[in-house]
Amino acid sequence: MELDEAKVEEIVCHVVGRNLHKSGDPYSRFTSEAKAWWKGGRRSPPPFTALLFCLAHAAELMAADGDFAANNYYERLAQVTRRERQSLSFHGRSTELFWDLLNSWLVDNNFELGRPTAKAVNSWKYVGKALSQVVVRAGDREIFHDLFERYGFSGNEPISVDEIRHYLSNWMHMSKPNARLKAAWRKPELQGRVCESAIAELAAWGAGDDGEAAGPRTNARRSAKLSLIANIVPRFPRSFLDIQIGQAGEKDRPIGPLHVEGLDQEFTLSNSQFGTFATIEPRPIGSDGEVLNRGFSLSTCDQATSYSWQPRLVIPFGRSPDGPYWIEVARVAFGMPHLVLVRDFGSMVRDLEAYFAEAAIEMPTVAHAAELPGVPEGWILYKDVRLGHPSSEPRKDFEALVPLGEDGALLVNGTFQLARGIYHAGSTIRASLVASSGPTEIRAVEDGAPGTHIVAANDDGRACNLDIPLRSVVSGHSIHLEGYRKGKLIDRSEFLVRDSSTPRPLDRQDRGLLSYRSILGSADGSTPATGMTVVGTVVAGEADCPAVPEAFDQQAQLPVGNAEADQEFELSRSIVIHSGRETCVQRGHHYWICESLKPEMPKKTPLRQQCKDCGQSVIIVDRGKKTARPTVPGRSIGKYQPVQKLVQDQIDHALLLDALCFLGCGSWGKFEALLSDQLEEPWKARSIAEDLFLLGFLDLDLRTGSNAIRRWSVPPPAINYIDDSTAFLSGFRCEALETSIADAATRSGCRFSKQEIAGRPPLIKVSGIDPRQAVEVFSGVQDPLGRPISIVDAAGKSLARACASFLGLFDSMSPIDIGDVRNLQAFDAKKARWIDASHLGGPGAYRWNDGVQMYAYRWPDGVARRGPYQIVKLLAAREQNVRLHEYDEGSRALKATLGCDVPGLLGRALVCCSGDLPAIRDGVLSYENVGPVVAADVINMMYGGNEWPTLRQ
Repeated sequence: MELDEAKVEEIVCHVVGRNLHKSGDPYSRFTSEAKAWWKGGRRSPPPFTALLFCLAHAAELMAADGDFAANNYYERLAQVTRRERQSLSFHGRSTELFWDLLNSWLVDNNFELGRPTAKAVNSWKYVGKALSQVVVRAGDREIFHDLFERYGFSGNEPISVDEIRHYLSNWMHMSKPNARLKAAWRKPELQGRVCESAIAELAAWGAGDDGEAAGPRTNARRSAKLSLIANIVPRFPRSFLDIQIGQAGEKDRPIGPLHVEGLDQEFTLSNSQFGTFATIEPRPIGSDGEVLNRGFSLSTCDQATSYSWQPRLVIPFGRSPDGPYWIEVARVAFGMPHLVLVRDFGSMVRDLEAYFAEAAIEMPTVAHAAELPGVPEGWILYKDVRLGHPSSEPRKDFEALVPLGEDGALLVNGTFQLARGIYHAGSTIRASLVASSGPTEIRAVEDGAPGTHIVAANDDGRACNLDIPLRSVVSGHSIHLEGYRKGKLIDRSEFLVRDSSTPRPLDRQDRGLLSYRSILGSADGSTPATGMTVVGTVVAGEADCPAVPEAFDQQAQLPVGNAEADQEFELSRSIVIHSGRETCVQRGHHYWICESLKPEMPKKTPLRQQCKDCGQSVIIVDRGKKTARPTVPGRSIGKYQPVQKLVQDQIDHALLLDALCFLGCGSWGKFEALLSDQLEEPWKARSIAEDLFLLGFLDLDLRTGSNAIRRWSVPPPAINYIDDSTAFLSGFRCEALETSIADAATRSGCRFSKQEIAGRPPLIKVSGIDPRQAVEVFSGVQDPLGRPISIVDAAGKSLARACASFLGLFDSMSPIDIGDVRNLQAFDAKKARWIDASHLGGPGAYRWNDGVQMYAYRWPDGVARRGPYQIVKLLAAREQNVRLHEYDEGSRALKATLGCDVPGLLGRALVCCSGDLPAIRDGVLSYENVGPVVAADVINMMYGGNEWPTLRQ
């Protein structure tokens, strides 16, 4: 029997009422259970959630009729629980414990089950917490979508409560908000909660649900808003500006084909370049910037969903917390850094630079295409734009560059942000307060250390910074930040401090460890290989060693190659998109229609202005500024200085591994976001992940037909033997686990060592003990997740032999129609070089870059399949009877031509033999300490198989 919502609510409240005591404190039974649950380690959900629902339901009934009063609340609570109102009111203080325990439990679970929102929203200390949960109901949240659409939000804005209040103040006068929202907004004490709910919904709306399109939903058609991203990519001798269009979020699979009306070309929307941003491919934006002038609209084949981008005269970009790029925002935020792309038309540039002279906290630099390749024709880029408020009324086209917040903003930045509001315990956080005037002050309080705080202040300046080394903060604690201007609290923030000593449970979101089904791919639990550990595989002895293919014995020397690097993509003209009318950006100005300030409205009432042609809408606030623009002496725009020297990225690999161990597993977007503020090019994150894979610290799941990574996980800890008495540690690690291993090793008389090596996590070794003894010595050692440490004898042998039972190297390839592509190159296996090709010739390996780097192998009959570069090169070498890999039995090294590294688990098997990454020696890549059994297995699987000729069938 199905029950409707009202009936379920009635039953829950009735059951709660029956458990309330009729004498004394009615909540005493719940209090006892709550305290026992807390002392017992809080392993299950709180035992008082039904009570909290009942308390919130009474507040919801009160809010529904708009009668916000404490006595009305207890009347409602008495009604739903059938208990006496006076007793419930007198013991109201008892309910505070339950809300506080819920908040603490959510913090302990790293916000994954929700964020603490139960806090008093008015002077009613106990009623206010229940009321905070129902000011905005779940059904009200979708109503906010009208607000976002109306004012042109992208969903990428890091907007503050102060800023969104202006939008809500205007929107609440319209017809879309329901009576309950309007009633709550009329209560000043509830406005903050409405603002917080709108901000949370904006973040969810921007990404959509599970990668789906964001925007208004109707039965007939879905509309999705696209955004621009910009990235200044370092390249010698000059950097270049890379602008792309797409949608924030992670797509499980490419969306498409997509079509433009009147254009015979197909497009897709996919995460082929960024884990957290799906781009339109092929790129529609060319060097002429024509798409920026006209806009862009695509539709699915059934016309059910459309994806569009509207052109703007001034386009601000904010730094994305999710990847190495800047993302288009609707409006700048007070004091935060931005890029600004502006149409170079008429007096636009002159007026904009005059505006910067007034409003910029620091003067930005300007870049034209001559200084920064990639800046589109007819556009100019301004870098390092940080804006406050102008001293006079700006040109209306610049409203997107006027911050709405008036008091200032408290900004928190740091390396290794584990999730929104959670930072790694080994990082350093910088809290910055930028206000309209000084003095300014920041206070930081560590939760769990009452009465202690750190203060940074500038007595007469409008900006101050506070660096907080989190190594001094207890992991598991939280930091509360408060920003003050002239002694008045203007902003606050909170973040958690975490590390691998308290890792996230692996099955939190039904995602577990990856294990392998093929040499290049993985799937959850499908085969017994995880990390360096192979379950149930018999290690072959020396007598079982297969022979190296004789066809390669006569080759004297490996060809000298180059490390594989992406081709440089050069923008061509924009894809021609038909437009029936001239746009505002093409003609260089909007026709703004502005709301009038009614006589009864306060002067600072937010008003809406909208272009009558293109429909762009922004909020303006009359702050009484003069329209005459004063001259600001000594403030001029700086010229962008082209980068002449590439800056080396400085990554703390030990901290990175610790952060990954805390998270346990995740999507590629999560990995990329961890390094978003430390790397400027996405391929560097992929290179780091591939090294961690070889070392056994990560398992990776690749997208079919490429080197692109879909998911990752940290395998359980393992001690892997490279000879009879020496082993290294792989998989999960944390400080406590390292200490336990070191203590156990010391007690047994063997040696524990930890060696710092550049470009990788420290190498931890155990020596002086054989595998059988190690099983006994480390039998009691577990990681924080309760997993024992595995002892792996002859790790390289067992993993190499296990690969023979997996799906082969070429299983990861997928069909492709190469067609007519730009900058085509063919691989010459004898020279180990990519050679420019004007057209597709005979069979062989090819690569090209039309915005995404692609590799494919083509057979004589024209059938082609795409795959990782290592595989297509290997196929070319086999076809041409050339060897790109060889084994030197004297030095026990398996050598590979540069750019032809051993793929997948075969490469990991070789690294298992030494515990370290391959080294570049004498122009080749050398895997050290590889025995003949492992070498023969690996070379036979690369060159001796018979599967590859049938791939085209």
